[in-house]
Amino acid sequence: MASSRIASRYSKSLLDLAIVGSKLEEVKNDMDAVATICSESRELTNLLNNPIVASAAKKAILTKVFANTNELTRSFVSFLVDKKREGELHMVATNFIASYKEMKGIASATVISAMPMNEATHAKMKKYVETLIGKSDIEITNVVDPTIIGGIIIKHEDKLLDKSVSKELREIRKQLIYN
Repeated sequence: MASSRIASRYSKSLLDLAIVGSKLEEVKNDMDAVATICSESRELTNLLNNPIVASAAKKAILTKVFANTNELTRSFVSFLVDKKREGELHMVATNFIASYKEMKGIASATVISAMPMNEATHAKMKKYVETLIGKSDIEITNVVDPTIIGGIIIKHEDKLLDKSVSKELREIRKQLIYN
């Protein structure tokens, strides 16, 4: 819980700095890259959480890894290392992206399907989810799960719409067992 609170405060500060510096979109793109790199690189995460590695070495590595980012982002990452909060980098990036989306009114939904959606299906699903949620700006993530057999499952915040074949089969099984 403390980790989340710390990351939330730092991400709020970065968001404020990006707004004041008129670099919100650039920093958001940088935070997308930071979150992706941190989630994909186990070695980087281990390095950031290693107390034996000197701060100067961590700064040098992070400067090279994030060399293509905005000056504000590089300064902020360096600031996190100075404050011994480099282990929070991934959470800060994730919280920043969530705060950005909330500020811009962008909703996120996850669509679970048995097979990957093509572009046409993705566009139809986006329109369907927009009407379902009641928001016009929505980001859809497609997760493939062959165990649902067919149909879809839509997740948005704490809401779940399960229209999968596996759910229907479970319902039929319950009816057969209890009747």
